[in-house]
Amino acid sequence: MSKPVNVYSIGEVAQRLDDEVPIVFHRLGYKQSFKLIDTKLIIGYSIAVVAGISFVLDKKLGHNNVIQYQRLLVAAYFILSGVFWYFKKFIEKSILYTGTNKENNQTINFKRDIKDGKPIYQTSFIIKSKDGEVKSSEVNLEINKVFNENGYLQTDLFFQWVKKQIENIESKKD
Repeated sequence: MSKPVNVYSIGEVAQRLDDEVPIVFHRLGYKQSFKLIDTKLIIGYSIAVVAGISFVLDKKLGHNNVIQYQRLLVAAYFILSGVFWYFKKFIEKSILYTGTNKENNQTINFKRDIKDGKPIYQTSFIIKSKDGEVKSSEVNLEINKVFNENGYLQTDLFFQWVKKQIENIESKKD
């Protein structure tokens, strides 16, 4: 059993639920995809490499000898930083989990958000089927439904809640 969290701290509760999400989807037959994380890492490391090259050139060859290269490196740094910002803001968009289920050829994206001061875990489920049909649902989870009074996450209740939400989405007719 994991250690208890302060159920009055929305951040702690959200972190504990976030840690449980991959486990729940694994139990439901989904295999996690790390494409978004890998892309974010590649962009981030590219920014670091550009900054490192800039530092090494300046240190080894002297500032006056590498001004033209520094201009290119600074431009590349700003472009990569802009790409990183765009990726985080518009592509990743608070997606916490992406996975695929081979049995029913589905891809699922799970997003979450929390509002300060409210004990609600706001979730979005987006399911894309093999034929391209997209179904989604936004559901709020009241924290006291899955945490007991001592601050322990009741993992089976959380699992059942997620399973029920997915079943509701799959049974929805668009």
